[in-house]
Amino acid sequence: MMRAQMNETPFEPVWPEPASRFLRADLPPAPGLQLAETLGPRLAQWVTEAADAKGAPPDYVFAGLLAVAGATIGNGRWVHVWKGWVEPPIVWTACIGLPSAGKSPALDAVIQPLRKVERPLRAQAEDDLGAWRERAEVSALAEKAWKTAAAAAIKNSDTPPARPADCDAGPAPHVPRLVVNDCTIERLGAIIASQPRGTLQC
Repeated sequence: MMRAQMNETPFEPVWPEPASRFLRADLPPAPGLQLAETLGPRLAQWVTEAADAKGAPPDYVFAGLLAVAGATIGNGRWVHVWKGWVEPPIVWTACIGLPSAGKSPALDAVIQPLRKVERPLRAQAEDDLGAWRERAEVSALAEKAWKTAAAAAIKNSDTPPARPADCDAGPAPHVPRLVVNDCTIERLGAIIASQPRGTLQC
């Protein structure tokens, strides 16, 4: 049996020349942040002054401001891009820089107002929670007395009494969390379950 021999040309990969911009040792500076054109004069001034007060770049303050604004709107408003496409106003931001570049102080500048709003809400919720705990103790006693009376009625072949309304203290009031730090997934899920509008995860 004879085999035809085929002349095969070896495959030689062709590599394009690398882009020169990836070989540069130095990179051009990032474009300047056009705050006034983006935010308007008043808010741009606030970002600039907050950055100066914190010793941080305004870029970091602006990035944090976007995240806080999105979390504050939360599920209260969704963007309807077109039919069948809606998006929540969630903005994921990250401040990237060397240590002591001012990342944490810049974020503090935009988170502090949110914590100021949260403080009286939590104080009122704590008062409501204290009052609920007192009602829960009374409800527990009423529940115990009703169970005793019902057991005695059943033992005597009598109709057991109806369960009194004061046996139920109702659900415990939720203490709001507008900002959470270093939170586990389980705890964050419990918070969001009681806050359908959402929260800010730092």
